[in-house]
Amino acid sequence: MNFEIDDENFEVWLKKKQAEFIRDGYKEVSTEDLWEYCTAFKWKHEVPSRYYQKVNDILDISLNDYFNFASLKAQVYNVSSLEDMEFDDLLG
Repeated sequence: MNFEIDDENFEVWLKKKQAEFIRDGYKEVSTEDLWEYCTAFKWKHEVPSRYYQKVNDILDISLNDYFNFASLKAQVYNVSSLEDMEFDDLLG
């Protein structure tokens, strides 16, 4: 899935949050990762109508919230198809 940041107005806030994550030792989290968290998870059911509400949501992302999302995403999207699984290895 492609989660390019579609609005330059949010890039500055995403970079600010990314810098916070980097200060806490998490250098691998990109602004695109944070944008994906917002668009695919935080705002999945309801996108805030006001710019300041979206900015507040971005700035309120906690490490725990983001990594819960990343963990869930890894579990859901990295599932092998049944055809690819080696059942003999699982049973033996």
